[in-house]
Amino acid sequence: MKNDRNALTDLQHSLENLKGNLHVLETNVSVEKQMEYFRFSEAVRNDFYHNRSIDAQMKILASNESSPSEIKYALTFLAISGNVKAYRAIETYHELYPGEWTAMALMQARITLESEFSDEKQIFISTGLGGKGDQLRFYAFFKSNGGKNFSDYQKKLIEKEIPYYIQSYQGIPEEVQIQDNYFTLLFLIHFQVNIKAMLEEAIAECNQYGNFINKGFIITNVKVFSDEEIRKELMRKE
Repeated sequence: MKNDRNALTDLQHSLENLKGNLHVLETNVSVEKQMEYFRFSEAVRNDFYHNRSIDAQMKILASNESSPSEIKYALTFLAISGNVKAYRAIETYHELYPGEWTAMALMQARITLESEFSDEKQIFISTGLGGKGDQLRFYAFFKSNGGKNFSDYQKKLIEKEIPYYIQSYQGIPEEVQIQDNYFTLLFLIHFQVNIKAMLEEAIAECNQYGNFINKGFIITNVKVFSDEEIRKELMRKE
Protein backbone atom coordinates (compact mmCIF):
# COMPACT_ATOMS: atom_id res chain seq x y z
CA MET A 1 0.00 0.00 0.00
CA LYS A 2 2.85 2.32 0.82
CA ASN A 3 4.34 1.85 -2.64
CA ASP A 4 1.01 2.69 -4.29
CA ARG A 5 0.80 5.93 -2.33
CA ASN A 6 4.40 6.86 -3.15
CA ALA A 7 3.70 6.22 -6.83
CA LEU A 8 0.64 8.47 -6.61
CA THR A 9 2.69 11.24 -4.98
CA ASP A 10 5.39 10.91 -7.64
CA LEU A 11 2.75 11.16 -10.37
CA GLN A 12 1.22 14.30 -8.88
CA HIS A 13 4.62 15.97 -8.47
CA SER A 14 5.51 15.16 -12.06
CA LEU A 15 2.25 16.58 -13.42
CA GLU A 16 2.51 19.74 -11.33
CA ASN A 17 5.79 20.61 -13.04
CA LEU A 18 4.47 20.16 -16.57
CA LYS A 19 4.02 23.32 -18.59
CA GLY A 20 1.83 23.18 -21.67
CA ASN A 21 -1.55 22.11 -22.99
CA LEU A 22 -2.55 18.90 -21.20
CA HIS A 23 -4.49 16.18 -23.01
CA VAL A 24 -6.08 13.48 -20.85
CA LEU A 25 -6.99 10.18 -22.47
CA GLU A 26 -10.63 9.77 -21.48
CA THR A 27 -11.10 6.18 -22.59
CA ASN A 28 -10.19 3.26 -20.38
CA VAL A 29 -7.24 1.75 -22.27
CA SER A 30 -4.95 -0.82 -20.67
CA VAL A 31 -1.34 0.26 -20.16
CA GLU A 32 -0.22 -2.72 -22.25
CA LYS A 33 -2.38 -1.62 -25.19
CA GLN A 34 -1.11 1.95 -24.90
CA MET A 35 2.50 0.78 -25.08
CA GLU A 36 1.66 -1.44 -28.06
CA TYR A 37 0.10 1.56 -29.81
CA PHE A 38 3.08 3.84 -29.22
CA ARG A 39 5.56 1.23 -30.44
CA PHE A 40 3.48 0.64 -33.57
CA SER A 41 3.05 4.39 -34.09
CA GLU A 42 6.81 4.89 -34.05
CA ALA A 43 7.25 2.14 -36.64
CA VAL A 44 4.58 3.73 -38.85
CA ARG A 45 6.23 7.13 -38.48
CA ASN A 46 9.47 5.69 -39.87
CA ASP A 47 7.48 4.39 -42.86
CA PHE A 48 5.41 7.54 -43.28
CA TYR A 49 6.84 8.76 -46.58
CA HIS A 50 7.00 5.39 -48.32
CA ASN A 51 4.41 5.66 -51.11
CA ARG A 52 1.40 5.81 -48.85
CA SER A 53 -1.05 8.68 -49.19
CA ILE A 54 -3.55 10.08 -46.72
CA ASP A 55 -6.40 9.61 -49.21
CA ALA A 56 -5.50 5.94 -49.69
CA GLN A 57 -5.52 5.32 -45.94
CA MET A 58 -8.85 7.13 -45.58
CA LYS A 59 -10.33 4.82 -48.23
CA ILE A 60 -9.07 1.80 -46.29
CA LEU A 61 -10.73 3.16 -43.16
CA ALA A 62 -14.03 3.66 -45.00
CA SER A 63 -14.06 0.27 -46.71
CA ASN A 64 -15.99 -2.67 -45.31
CA GLU A 65 -13.51 -5.02 -46.98
CA SER A 66 -10.41 -3.76 -45.13
CA SER A 67 -8.69 -6.26 -42.84
CA PRO A 68 -8.09 -5.53 -39.13
CA SER A 69 -4.36 -5.08 -39.80
CA GLU A 70 -5.10 -2.59 -42.59
CA ILE A 71 -7.46 -0.66 -40.32
CA LYS A 72 -4.86 -0.65 -37.55
CA TYR A 73 -2.23 0.77 -39.89
CA ALA A 74 -4.61 3.32 -41.44
CA LEU A 75 -5.72 4.68 -38.06
CA THR A 76 -2.14 5.09 -36.89
CA PHE A 77 -0.94 6.57 -40.19
CA LEU A 78 -3.74 9.12 -40.25
CA ALA A 79 -3.18 9.99 -36.58
CA ILE A 80 0.39 11.17 -37.19
CA SER A 81 -0.36 12.92 -40.49
CA GLY A 82 -1.32 16.28 -38.99
CA ASN A 83 -4.13 16.51 -41.52
CA VAL A 84 -7.59 17.87 -40.63
CA LYS A 85 -9.41 15.51 -43.03
CA ALA A 86 -7.51 12.59 -41.51
CA TYR A 87 -8.58 13.66 -38.03
CA ARG A 88 -12.24 13.84 -39.08
CA ALA A 89 -11.97 10.40 -40.67
CA ILE A 90 -10.64 8.92 -37.41
CA GLU A 91 -13.32 10.76 -35.43
CA THR A 92 -16.07 9.34 -37.65
CA TYR A 93 -14.62 5.83 -37.44
CA HIS A 94 -14.37 6.08 -33.65
CA GLU A 95 -18.05 7.04 -33.42
CA LEU A 96 -18.99 3.98 -35.47
CA TYR A 97 -16.47 1.53 -34.01
CA PRO A 98 -15.27 2.73 -30.63
CA GLY A 99 -12.30 0.82 -29.26
CA GLU A 100 -8.95 1.13 -27.52
CA TRP A 101 -6.86 1.50 -30.68
CA THR A 102 -9.25 4.01 -32.20
CA ALA A 103 -9.27 6.06 -28.99
CA MET A 104 -5.48 6.20 -28.97
CA ALA A 105 -5.38 7.21 -32.63
CA LEU A 106 -7.97 9.94 -32.09
CA MET A 107 -6.01 11.37 -29.17
CA GLN A 108 -2.74 11.32 -31.11
CA ALA A 109 -4.41 12.96 -34.11
CA ARG A 110 -5.78 15.73 -31.89
CA ILE A 111 -2.39 16.38 -30.29
CA THR A 112 -0.61 16.34 -33.67
CA LEU A 113 -3.06 18.87 -35.10
CA GLU A 114 -2.80 21.20 -32.12
CA SER A 115 0.98 21.01 -32.34
CA GLU A 116 0.71 22.27 -35.91
CA PHE A 117 -1.51 25.23 -35.04
CA SER A 118 -0.17 26.23 -31.62
CA ASP A 119 3.21 27.19 -30.22
CA GLU A 120 2.18 25.76 -26.86
CA LYS A 121 3.72 22.43 -25.90
CA GLN A 122 1.23 19.56 -26.16
CA ILE A 123 1.38 17.03 -23.29
CA PHE A 124 -0.35 13.66 -23.38
CA ILE A 125 -1.46 12.19 -20.04
CA SER A 126 -2.68 8.63 -20.05
CA THR A 127 -3.45 6.13 -17.32
CA GLY A 128 -5.01 2.70 -17.44
CA LEU A 129 -8.32 4.07 -16.14
CA GLY A 130 -8.47 7.18 -18.30
CA GLY A 131 -9.97 10.49 -17.25
CA LYS A 132 -12.14 13.39 -18.32
CA GLY A 133 -11.19 17.00 -19.02
CA ASP A 134 -8.53 17.95 -16.49
CA GLN A 135 -9.43 15.08 -14.14
CA LEU A 136 -7.97 11.59 -13.88
CA ARG A 137 -9.90 8.47 -12.90
CA PHE A 138 -8.81 6.57 -9.78
CA TYR A 139 -9.77 3.29 -8.17
CA ALA A 140 -9.52 2.86 -4.40
CA PHE A 141 -9.84 -0.27 -2.27
CA PHE A 142 -10.75 -0.28 1.44
CA LYS A 143 -11.40 -3.12 3.86
CA SER A 144 -13.04 -3.36 7.24
CA ASN A 145 -11.12 -3.47 10.50
CA GLY A 146 -10.43 -7.04 11.54
CA GLY A 147 -12.26 -8.45 8.54
CA LYS A 148 -15.61 -7.84 10.23
CA ASN A 149 -18.73 -7.43 8.13
CA PHE A 150 -20.14 -3.92 7.82
CA SER A 151 -23.49 -3.31 9.44
CA ASP A 152 -26.31 -1.76 7.42
CA TYR A 153 -25.75 1.52 9.24
CA GLN A 154 -22.04 1.47 8.42
CA LYS A 155 -22.77 0.79 4.76
CA LYS A 156 -25.10 3.79 4.67
CA LEU A 157 -22.36 5.96 6.20
CA ILE A 158 -19.92 4.86 3.50
CA GLU A 159 -22.48 5.53 0.76
CA LYS A 160 -23.09 9.03 2.11
CA GLU A 161 -19.75 10.29 3.45
CA ILE A 162 -17.23 9.00 0.90
CA PRO A 163 -18.93 10.58 -2.17
CA TYR A 164 -19.48 13.77 -0.14
CA TYR A 165 -15.77 14.18 0.52
CA ILE A 166 -14.88 13.50 -3.10
CA GLN A 167 -17.39 16.14 -4.23
CA SER A 168 -16.06 18.61 -1.64
CA TYR A 169 -12.73 18.45 -3.50
CA GLN A 170 -14.54 19.09 -6.82
CA GLY A 171 -14.24 15.43 -7.72
CA ILE A 172 -16.87 13.21 -9.28
CA PRO A 173 -17.76 9.92 -7.54
CA GLU A 174 -18.68 7.47 -10.28
CA GLU A 175 -19.14 4.21 -8.40
CA VAL A 176 -19.19 2.97 -4.80
CA GLN A 177 -19.39 -0.80 -4.44
CA ILE A 178 -19.83 -2.09 -0.88
CA GLN A 179 -19.43 -5.76 -0.03
CA ASP A 180 -19.55 -7.55 3.33
CA ASN A 181 -16.09 -6.55 4.55
CA TYR A 182 -14.64 -4.24 1.90
CA PHE A 183 -15.65 -1.52 -0.50
CA THR A 184 -14.25 0.04 -3.66
CA LEU A 185 -14.47 3.48 -5.26
CA LEU A 186 -14.18 4.73 -8.80
CA PHE A 187 -13.93 8.51 -9.07
CA LEU A 188 -12.62 11.43 -11.10
CA ILE A 189 -10.45 14.08 -9.47
CA HIS A 190 -8.04 16.81 -10.54
CA PHE A 191 -4.50 15.47 -10.44
CA GLN A 192 -3.30 18.29 -8.16
CA VAL A 193 -5.69 17.32 -5.35
CA ASN A 194 -4.12 15.57 -2.36
CA ILE A 195 -6.11 12.38 -2.88
CA LYS A 196 -4.56 10.52 0.02
CA ALA A 197 -5.50 13.30 2.48
CA MET A 198 -9.02 13.52 1.00
CA LEU A 199 -9.69 9.81 1.52
CA GLU A 200 -8.10 9.82 4.97
CA GLU A 201 -10.50 12.61 5.98
CA ALA A 202 -13.45 10.61 4.68
CA ILE A 203 -12.37 7.48 6.56
CA ALA A 204 -11.81 9.45 9.78
CA GLU A 205 -15.32 10.89 9.52
CA CYS A 206 -16.86 7.44 9.10
CA ASN A 207 -14.71 5.94 11.85
CA GLN A 208 -16.11 8.37 14.42
CA TYR A 209 -19.07 5.98 14.47
CA GLY A 210 -17.28 2.76 15.36
CA ASN A 211 -13.77 2.68 13.87
CA PHE A 212 -14.91 0.08 11.34
CA ILE A 213 -12.78 1.00 8.25
CA ASN A 214 -9.13 0.00 8.12
CA LYS A 215 -6.89 3.05 7.73
CA GLY A 216 -4.73 1.26 5.18
CA PHE A 217 -6.10 1.55 1.65
CA ILE A 218 -4.94 1.29 -1.95
CA ILE A 219 -5.26 3.94 -4.67
CA THR A 220 -4.41 3.26 -8.30
CA ASN A 221 -5.06 4.79 -11.70
CA VAL A 222 -3.90 1.72 -13.61
CA LYS A 223 -6.77 -0.75 -13.32
CA VAL A 224 -9.75 -2.03 -11.36
CA PHE A 225 -8.92 -4.98 -9.12
CA SER A 226 -9.98 -8.45 -10.21
CA ASP A 227 -11.77 -10.81 -7.81
CA GLU A 228 -8.51 -12.68 -7.27
CA GLU A 229 -6.62 -9.48 -6.41
CA ILE A 230 -9.34 -8.51 -3.95
CA ARG A 231 -9.13 -11.90 -2.26
CA LYS A 232 -5.36 -11.52 -1.89
CA GLU A 233 -5.74 -8.06 -0.34
CA LEU A 234 -8.36 -9.33 2.11
CA MET A 235 -5.96 -12.06 3.21
CA ARG A 236 -3.00 -9.71 3.53
CA LYS A 237 -1.95 -8.90 7.08
CA GLU A 238 -1.38 -5.27 8.00
